[in-house]
Amino acid sequence: KAMRVGCVRGFRAVSQRVGVGSRGGPRLCGLRRQPPGVLVSPWSSTRAMSSASPTDEVGAAHAAASFGVDTAAPTIFDKIVAGDIPADVVYQDDLAFAFRDINPQAPTHVLVIPKQRSGLTQLTRATAEHKHLLGHLMWVASEVARIEGLDSAGCRFVVNDGKHGAQSVYHLHIHVLGGRQMNWPPG
Repeated sequence: KAMRVGCVRGFRAVSQRVGVGSRGGPRLCGLRRQPPGVLVSPWSSTRAMSSASPTDEVGAAHAAASFGVDTAAPTIFDKIVAGDIPADVVYQDDLAFAFRDINPQAPTHVLVIPKQRSGLTQLTRATAEHKHLLGHLMWVASEVARIEGLDSAGCRFVVNDGKHGAQSVYHLHIHVLGGRQMNWPPG
C-alpha cells in the first residue's frame, strides 16, 4: 500500500519552533516518532501535509523560507522522484513528474514538478535556460487536467512563490486543482 506524497512514515514535527544553533545556523526543535503524520526538518524543505489548514500552510511556508530557499538539500519532491517516498503518480516523462497531493484542497489536486530541480526552487528564480522546461511543465499541467477529466468544466493552475506566496516546498511545483467551483479572489 503506497503512501501519497508528503508522508514520511512514523515521524512528525512536535514543534516548528526555529532556533539558532551554537554556530549561528538554523535549528529545528523537537522531532520525535509518531504514528502516521508528517514533517521532517525544513532543511529538506518538507512540510506537514495531513489535514493542514490554510493557516498551517502559511506557517509551514514561513518556516521553510527561514532555512534558505536555495540550499542543495534534497526536498521531499526529490525523494519522491527518486522513489524513496511512494506517491500516487498521475503522469511522468523524462522531464516532469505529476502526483496527487497528500493534503488535497479540491476533489482533484495534483502537483506537477520538474524531475531535476536545476535551480528551480521558485518561479521567480527561473532563468532563460529554464524556458523550455517551464513550457513543458505547463503542457504537463494541461495534460494532467485532461487525464483527470478537468478540461471540460475547467480547473485552476497555481504556483506559490516564496514566503508571502505560501510556498512550503522549495522545488518549483504547479498545483492542478479541480472538481469543484473555485472562488475568486484566491488567498
